Amino acid sequence: MNLPAIYEASGAVPQVIEGSESYRYSDDQMTVRYLMAMLRRRREVLVLTLAICVLLALLWTTALPKTYLSTADVVMITKSTQLVPQDKDSDTPGPVRSEDVETQIQLIASREMAAQVLETTGLLKDRVFLSDVIAPRSFLDNFLASLGIDRSDDTALAKTDRAVLIERATTYLLKHLNVARVGESFNLRISFTDSSAERTTNVANAFARLYTTDDARELARTNATAAKVLKARVDELRKSANEAFAAVQDYRIRKGLLSSAATSLTEQEISTYNQQIAEARAEAARDAASLSSARRQLQRSGANGVGEAVSSPVVTSLRAERAQLVIRERDLSQRYFDNNPDLVTTRQQIADIDRQIATEVTRSIKALESRSDSSGKRLSSLLSSRSGTRAQLSTDNTALVALADLEKRADATQLLYQSYLQRYNSVVAESGSEQPSARLVSAATTPLLPISPNLPLNLALGFVVGLLAGATLAVVSELSYRGFTTLDDIENRLGIRALGFIPSHRSVDPHAATPLDTVRDHSDGAFSEALRNVIVSVRQSGPSSSKVIAITSALPGEGKSTIASCLARSLAMANERVVVIDCDVIRAQLSKQFGFISGEQGLYEALHSESGAIAQYTDSDSPMRIIPITRPFAKGERLTERGRLNRVIARLREDFDIIVLDCPPILPIAESREIVSLADHVVLVVHWRKTVDRVAKAAIRQLPIRAIKGLGIVLNKVDMKKQVRFGGSDIASFYKHYRGYYA
Repeated sequence: MNLPAIYEASGAVPQVIEGSESYRYSDDQMTVRYLMAMLRRRREVLVLTLAICVLLALLWTTALPKTYLSTADVVMITKSTQLVPQDKDSDTPGPVRSEDVETQIQLIASREMAAQVLETTGLLKDRVFLSDVIAPRSFLDNFLASLGIDRSDDTALAKTDRAVLIERATTYLLKHLNVARVGESFNLRISFTDSSAERTTNVANAFARLYTTDDARELARTNATAAKVLKARVDELRKSANEAFAAVQDYRIRKGLLSSAATSLTEQEISTYNQQIAEARAEAARDAASLSSARRQLQRSGANGVGEAVSSPVVTSLRAERAQLVIRERDLSQRYFDNNPDLVTTRQQIADIDRQIATEVTRSIKALESRSDSSGKRLSSLLSSRSGTRAQLSTDNTALVALADLEKRADATQLLYQSYLQRYNSVVAESGSEQPSARLVSAATTPLLPISPNLPLNLALGFVVGLLAGATLAVVSELSYRGFTTLDDIENRLGIRALGFIPSHRSVDPHAATPLDTVRDHSDGAFSEALRNVIVSVRQSGPSSSKVIAITSALPGEGKSTIASCLARSLAMANERVVVIDCDVIRAQLSKQFGFISGEQGLYEALHSESGAIAQYTDSDSPMRIIPITRPFAKGERLTERGRLNRVIARLREDFDIIVLDCPPILPIAESREIVSLADHVVLVVHWRKTVDRVAKAAIRQLPIRAIKGLGIVLNKVDMKKQVRFGGSDIASFYKHYRGYYA
């Protein structure tokens, strides 16, 4: 063995991996890192799917009807703000209950207010709005509208009756209107949604302003109407009150009821009469009793027995004078005779006095009779007067009943008149000073972005869906992808040991214009080191000798000639005796690569001249020797027929440490299997992420058993920059960690 000690094969590692099932990929071994590696490998699918989904989301968002939202806030005034002082009973506080707030909400969302909004905003003259009312826009309309194309049709609008149009427009407004109470406050939020941002703002503000001013306007209108009605009613009631009052007074005059206390005076008069009658009756009884007593005394005792006369001062004086005369007469009678003049005179005087007393008694009885008669007459008069007064009282009472009824009617009419007059004055005072029960807190502003569709949200959803779909497609496509990306892929799918990888010379630094120049100019670079790594793998995996190495591939264009020449030059620059033989008689790619001129001696002459020296050419940049194909072979002629190529290799074994055979691809050229069977080791070149496993398996199945035992696979043209992103566990995946070593 002429190889340096460091290239001696240890022979411990089998060429064909035994128990290859252990190298098979298992789903259980799938890790996040592996998934990320797959996503990086299929990032084009991921990005394209993501872009498509985002674009679809954008188109979908564009096709959806745009809905703008504008809100205006109004607050209900819960405390009366009337400028005119009001009495306690007429004070009407603002809404304080939930039912009152709900009533205000229903007032805003009423069809009457919606009709006023239509009138104030002029929407009935807006053709676009009316078109939306008649026929809502389709997706296509929205999409074309976003492109500035208007497809609205005025035919349906022209055929619609105006009353129906107003009704449908009112319904449209109420359908897109929302009035809600903000929390537990008295703040009402008026929201309106529409396809036009400006229209949304105008309608929301119109509802808010109408609500805040409509109350005052409605109150003023109500006050004016009430004042008009009250004035007519007040005039009517005034007339009725005056008539009722006049009727009362006329009745009073006619019935002589100057006051309502007339009956009381009559009653007092009757009471006085009763008292006087009682007194008169007592006086008459007393006078009658005195007269009767005096008459009985007169009949029984004469004039001197009448007690009434005794009480008379005249009678008393006469009786006193008579008593003196009696005493004198008795005295005279005792001393004189009856004819005594003094006695006669005295007796005469006594008779005169008796006559005087009798006259006086008679006069007293007459007086008693006169007084008794007067008392009786007075009693009769009083009784008669009382009877008249009682009759008058009865008449007055009857009249008072009617008067009371008239007065009640007059009072009721007057009270009603006063009530209406007071209300009328209050309404007149309030007219012109009406205050709204709500005020605008925040007017609606024109929204810049629609609330639906939500472009950022839809784009985000599209991004997420696209990311998931892209990731799924990337994973699925990667799992279904049978190309080779890493050395693990080779060993897992083929069960053949991967000898190493050869990077694309442009993906590593430093590098030259061509792979051969890179080997020449940067022998310590990553590209050259990858070649040496393959050589070491070949020698360490070979069972005994690795002097003859056949480089082949399953299909053309996988870089086997480049690897053969670069591998040979690398070995030559390591002072090994290396010869590379171009065995591809059809394309002779290696010969063309080194610029050999047709007609010179080459492999053809070596095969046909077994005794002569084999024509060899030295590489201009290294000691590598080249046996090119300089002339075409005859049709049907093969290199291995009659053992000619075998004999050439045998002769070269004596002169070189390494013989590299640049073989034709296996699948199209059957002789390739015979050529590789002459080698100690077979290197099957597969193109990174281009050669699929079924092609490699087809090529391997064509190889003889002997060749398979010495078979190793090289992953060629690996883009080291991409390979790093793809991940994996082979040496190429860690390039970024050691690439600085080659600087």
